Amino acid sequence: MIKQYLEVKEQCQDKILFFRLGDFYEMFFDDALTASRELDLTLTGRAGGDKEKVPMCGVPFHSADTYIERLVHKGYKVAICEQMEDPKLAKGLVDRKIIKVVTPGTITLENAVASKKNNYIACLMGKEDEIAIALMDVTTGECLWSLCVAGSIEDTLFDMLSVYDPSELIYSQLGSYAEVILDYVHTRLSQCAVTLYDGKEDIDYRAVTTAHFSEYVDSLTFTTIQCLGLLLSYVATVMQTDISHINVLERVDNERRLIVDAASLRHLEIIQNVRDGGRKGTLLHVLDRTHTAMGGRLLRKWLEFPLVRIADIVRRQDAVEELLQHEIIRQDMGDTLDRIYDFERILTRIETGTASPKDMVALRESLAVIPDLKNILDGTASPLLRQLNERIQRHEETYQLLSEAIKEDPGTVIRNGGVIREGYSPELDEIRAISANSRAFMQGLEEQEKEKTGIKLKIGYTKVFGYYFEISHANTKPIPAYYVRKQTLVNAERYITPELKEFEVKVLTSQERTLALEYKIFSEVRQKIQEHIPSMQETARAIARVDCLYSFSCAAHENHYTRPQFTKEDTFIIRDGRHPIIEKYIKDEMFVPNDVTLNHKDHEVLVITGPNMAGKSTYMRQVAVLTLMAQTGSFIPAREAVLCPVDRIFTRIGASDDILTGQSTFMVEMKEVSYILKHATPRSLLILDEIGRGTSTFDGMSIARAVIEYCLKHVHALTLFATHYHLSVK
Repeated sequence: MIKQYLEVKEQCQDKILFFRLGDFYEMFFDDALTASRELDLTLTGRAGGDKEKVPMCGVPFHSADTYIERLVHKGYKVAICEQMEDPKLAKGLVDRKIIKVVTPGTITLENAVASKKNNYIACLMGKEDEIAIALMDVTTGECLWSLCVAGSIEDTLFDMLSVYDPSELIYSQLGSYAEVILDYVHTRLSQCAVTLYDGKEDIDYRAVTTAHFSEYVDSLTFTTIQCLGLLLSYVATVMQTDISHINVLERVDNERRLIVDAASLRHLEIIQNVRDGGRKGTLLHVLDRTHTAMGGRLLRKWLEFPLVRIADIVRRQDAVEELLQHEIIRQDMGDTLDRIYDFERILTRIETGTASPKDMVALRESLAVIPDLKNILDGTASPLLRQLNERIQRHEETYQLLSEAIKEDPGTVIRNGGVIREGYSPELDEIRAISANSRAFMQGLEEQEKEKTGIKLKIGYTKVFGYYFEISHANTKPIPAYYVRKQTLVNAERYITPELKEFEVKVLTSQERTLALEYKIFSEVRQKIQEHIPSMQETARAIARVDCLYSFSCAAHENHYTRPQFTKEDTFIIRDGRHPIIEKYIKDEMFVPNDVTLNHKDHEVLVITGPNMAGKSTYMRQVAVLTLMAQTGSFIPAREAVLCPVDRIFTRIGASDDILTGQSTFMVEMKEVSYILKHATPRSLLILDEIGRGTSTFDGMSIARAVIEYCLKHVHALTLFATHYHLSVK
């Protein structure tokens, strides 16, 4: 057995091997040492041919998912080696093989990833003049791509990796960029598992990409197609299952979105707070009133990538305003959305064959709610809500199938049975009836044979001969030809009949057959649902958008937000603006509202001065946060606002060093300022807080003056500049 284990282990040297032995998954050698340490398991030993025992530890197979999840979250990859035949029927060593590998970027176990956050696996592939990046969330079936040209690797690529925060990264053919990219990933994305994956020469990666994204291939570059094909091939190889649910491809299009780099997202506390990286005290926490996990994930993306086109923003605003003005519709929508489960990820588990009976019930209950949601949307008038209503389908066929096949409250594990509803399968009902009513069935069969033959007989059972009809010698009537003598006693004969033998087989194997048949029927139901997965994914994504719009309307209602107006003119006016995060958390105080006016005529750069704790940083952050909110389509905390969309928001706030890369506070500050001045355009919004504070007074003053003058003469971005220095700029 150890020899078999070592042969299997050769196939997965960089993974922890879960080796199935009976009711346990066992680990040996170094894997056992690692697993016992990481999972707090008792380390034992097993004879392995040498004098010393082989290190060994194990986990029960029925609870293995919990242990696998813990290992994967620690950055390990786990290979599952399963028994491929029944040990009772096997001659010699049981045949075993690896059926799948679980990695940080491909884990689909329920509750293994945060419900309101995407879990991306990234792939990098390139040549000297460009690098393609593909990002895939296996749990939702979506895929993103982008190209980074030479010269912008550190800016564009690193920023994407930081914002999307992949849990796993594979790469191939990075050339001279490999060292700097891998150094960044290991330093900045410490929880990301990194793998060199060159793929196989016999695989046509264009064909792989075309199979999933046929409608997009003609618009992709060669490098991008190869990158996507490599990623799809890797995921399919690791999961060893059908991944056709991955069917949505989207480009990270900087022309259609407001670019907020990772540093600005952190400074403004949009997704994570600066204290502990948590959700509390962020804009996401203030605005998130979503009722579905799908909506929660999408809302996060909306805040990370707001819109820039006025028409797109206004479409969302119209929908939010309608929900805000119609309280009954809003309340009914919230009650309805609250009954919808995360069936976007449930569909993935169905596609990959890992769905549980509980998943099927959750999908059925979610589909049952869809007609109610569509009835609510039928009463709306805004173009976006009506368009989303058209994209949401009822899926009556799938709902009917689940209602007929799955019990109201099924067992939690399909292998334990109790899942398929009575009446769905006559064969299963018969087996269950035999198992539950075997005594009554025997009595009925006995009476039936007495009446048919006219012979006094009785049914008996022994472990050696099984079930039989016993007829005493006193009965002299002729024995029917279909009676087969099984045993002769002193006073009686024992017979079997084809019907009795069939009953015996059914009774003795009913439990085993029940479980096997239930699993077969469950697999058939799952397969029928797989045919409708693409359309249900489309419904799930439309529901997520409805949930986000609903969330914006609730936040606007609760916090008294107003609708900002957008203009193509270079005008930026906010009256009585409030910081949405601070006003939410201050107690027993009222936030003092502020005005701001920015334009390219006489208010292009505003220099803000004042003592410490006067509110300079809060004022500037407030302008940036309100701008970002407005460009997501949300209403904002202000009396009124007229805004021109900006293409990028840059912030340089706070003082901190970077110990990991050996950069001082001053160096961090200067690199961020350099990045801002290099990438800002006249359509950008700059928030610069006390530039030059990290060095001596006169040097700092010179730097601050130089930055302001450069912004005025060359960049022409809308700029808020806070300082303690007394500057005179012309």
